[in-house]
Amino acid sequence: MRIGIFVVTAGRHGGGPETYEVQLIRALARLDKTNQYFIYCTTPKGPLAIGVTQPNFTYRILRPSSRWISIPITLPLMFLLDRVDFYHATVVPPPWSPKPFLLSILCSSNWVHPEFYPKRVVWRLNKLLEKSLHRAQKLLCISKDLVNDVERMWNVPRNRMCVTYMGVGAEFTPRPHAEAAQLLTEKYKIVGPYFLFIGQQQERKNVFRVIEAYAKFRQRAGSLDSLPKLLLVGREDDPTDAIAEAITKNGVASFVTRVRYVPFDEIPELYSAADALVFPSLWEGFGLPLIESMACGRPVITSTATCLPEVAGDAALIVDPESVDAIADAIYRIHTEPDLREDLIARGFERARIFTWDNCARATLDAYEAMQQPQESPKLLSEA
Repeated sequence: MRIGIFVVTAGRHGGGPETYEVQLIRALARLDKTNQYFIYCTTPKGPLAIGVTQPNFTYRILRPSSRWISIPITLPLMFLLDRVDFYHATVVPPPWSPKPFLLSILCSSNWVHPEFYPKRVVWRLNKLLEKSLHRAQKLLCISKDLVNDVERMWNVPRNRMCVTYMGVGAEFTPRPHAEAAQLLTEKYKIVGPYFLFIGQQQERKNVFRVIEAYAKFRQRAGSLDSLPKLLLVGREDDPTDAIAEAITKNGVASFVTRVRYVPFDEIPELYSAADALVFPSLWEGFGLPLIESMACGRPVITSTATCLPEVAGDAALIVDPESVDAIADAIYRIHTEPDLREDLIARGFERARIFTWDNCARATLDAYEAMQQPQESPKLLSEA
């Protein structure tokens, strides 16, 4: 087969979507030496981020740099010139498609909670995706929760959808605590124990309730200077810096550290040095930090929202994300109950082993094969 893959975020520090694009292509390269792949990137940094150099993979950089021109015009022409049989749009397809395509669905919050996003961005994105949902031959959903959402909202038949769970890379393993702590101290001035929040610092990630819950935890635990701090890692989308205001308002300015960006290859150290991951998100398509933290041997607090119980299984403390008290209580329990910590760590290691990028790539290859045989449906991954 001659397969096109159109990646949007690779090389752009695109968070979870970039991780999905990069790790999926790397896993496809490990498993498939036969089919020909054409990887269409929106930036010259894309091939460097992906890092696959084997002969059956060819990169194309979209020109001009303006995506308003390159995606609707250059990209479809490239599909024709490269004679791809079909292509895989990992985030969005171009407005018109001369070839059949698959579409990955990474989240549904852009439809259910458009208020989480800038209006002009979400309106344009949703219009394109809504049209594409019905044109795509196959939809690759990264959780069963997303399959249910797409079926309910858009009446898409289940035989056009498959589950391709995201994975945790081999680089996510426990690092020696002292070495991880030293790196973070020297490079980011992070000193002492901390609870970790990682992700874009926006409303759907529930960062404001995390700050309030941390303040309540400190009150309950005695407000000692030796208590773990709260470390917030990730870009902030709000130019008014409402997060800084929330930190000050809750009286924890001396105990909260913010880091806007940590390179991918240093994130395992970030997890390994944490007392726990606090991730009670309001909406996720998968929730990569859950399994990454588990693979690094850290206990996890997450929420009852969307796919998070599906991914976490019995390996995390699962709380009501709209209850500050519930989040604070979970933080307190992690801090004061060593047996609970050890149990969650052990369960987390087992849970993380289920989700691998090779499994994601195998399910994706099943979908590619089904593109050549439209009467067949791609396989769903077994129950996690």
